[in-house]
Amino acid sequence: MKYISLMILLLSLCCSCSTTRNINTKNDCIENLQFKKEFFWNIENIENLLMKDQNQSFQNSLKFISKYAPVSFEDLLNYSHTYPIKSFRNDKEVWLKWYEDNKCKNIKN
Repeated sequence: MKYISLMILLLSLCCSCSTTRNINTKNDCIENLQFKKEFFWNIENIENLLMKDQNQSFQNSLKFISKYAPVSFEDLLNYSHTYPIKSFRNDKEVWLKWYEDNKCKNIKN
């Protein structure tokens, strides 16, 4: 009787382990790593130039990001035509969330 109980226990453990292994190894995410690199490079570029020189490179990075995620361009309509740091901080949170939500969609740039 003990032998049968032990066999049933071992069999159930083997089945549960193989099921867990399949679930853990199954990966449906197709992330475009080239896009990821470019997306995060543009965010970093904006961050680096925000307090220095909001030049053409800065503007190009904002345009790139805006193709995929919202950018508060209306906040550039201030007296100095600069992108406020508060807007950047808010937008950056939205961009990072957007990326997390969409990274497995094999985004093309």
